[in-house]
Amino acid sequence: MRDTGGLSLVEILVATCVLSVGLVAVASGLRYAVGAVESGRNETTAIVLAEERLELFRGVALDSWDSPLLAAGVTREGYGAISAAPRFRRETTVVDRGGAGCAEGAASAVTCKTIRVAVAYREASGGEWRVELSTVLAPRP
Repeated sequence: MRDTGGLSLVEILVATCVLSVGLVAVASGLRYAVGAVESGRNETTAIVLAEERLELFRGVALDSWDSPLLAAGVTREGYGAISAAPRFRRETTVVDRGGAGCAEGAASAVTCKTIRVAVAYREASGGEWRVELSTVLAPRP
């Protein structure tokens, strides 16, 4: 009679190999997941920084259409210049528009302004990514 209650050495080795392959696959997948979460966190932070700047301009436009902050031009904040976000840089562009539907460059009368905010950040992999948001502001009647 043969005792079939235990496991043979071959069965134990096969089970160990299968378990090892599964653990390696989970570990490599975890590495990609952590990278994706970090990338998502950076993109979300960039969007929040851009929206924050657009909200500032919206508030200023409601308060005073003639504010110097709304003057046409480009403002750049380099890496380390944004409080609590040293790995991000921001560029804000204000363009005066005129004409019907604010479609033309402002010749004499500014009827609206186009605000574009671009936020760039560096990934751990070394690449630089960029998020851009824009809006059109018009004075209150």
